[in-house]
Amino acid sequence: MSLSPRVRILAAALFVAVAALAAGFKLLGGSPSSSQAAVKTIKPLHPVSKATKKAAKHRAKVPAKVSAPKPVRKAAKPKAPAGPAVINGMPAALARALASHAVVVVSLYAPRSAVDALATDEAKHGAALAGAGFVMFNVADEQIVSPLTSLLTGAQTAADRVLDGPAVLVFQRPRTLFVRFNGFADRDTVAQAATNAASAAS
Repeated sequence: MSLSPRVRILAAALFVAVAALAAGFKLLGGSPSSSQAAVKTIKPLHPVSKATKKAAKHRAKVPAKVSAPKPVRKAAKPKAPAGPAVINGMPAALARALASHAVVVVSLYAPRSAVDALATDEAKHGAALAGAGFVMFNVADEQIVSPLTSLLTGAQTAADRVLDGPAVLVFQRPRTLFVRFNGFADRDTVAQAATNAASAAS
């Protein structure tokens, strides 16, 4: 069956209109998939590799090491020359004490003895109560034994000439033994003896 020229013209016009309409939809809306694909394909201006990103994260996590300041070494102080162990025939400590005090209390003690340590403490307090000087001597010290023994040669009894502890000796200036207490003596006894020695000296 042959179509008339008028029908052919109408069919062609309808085809052209449908094609134009379809092209308009494409231009106005666009396909979502094509827009998303366009966004995904955008590349940064300065591409950063994965290794660079990991190194940056590692540097952020690891704190910078702070070096500790080096200790400043102090210059060693020169040691003062040791003084003489004996002055004027007496132990140096006793001679110095008698130079500044008219009366000096001497405590004799044996090392590692609790009783002797207590007796020495009482003698020290007794000397302080009387305003007298105070020194303490270890009877096992060889540098003390000889000069101190020579001071005790004029003692009345043999026991008073022996260096053992605990014992308390009260000396008057210049080097006179006033009294000796063998064994433990409390602070009041020592203070009274030192006071008596000071009165006798004056």
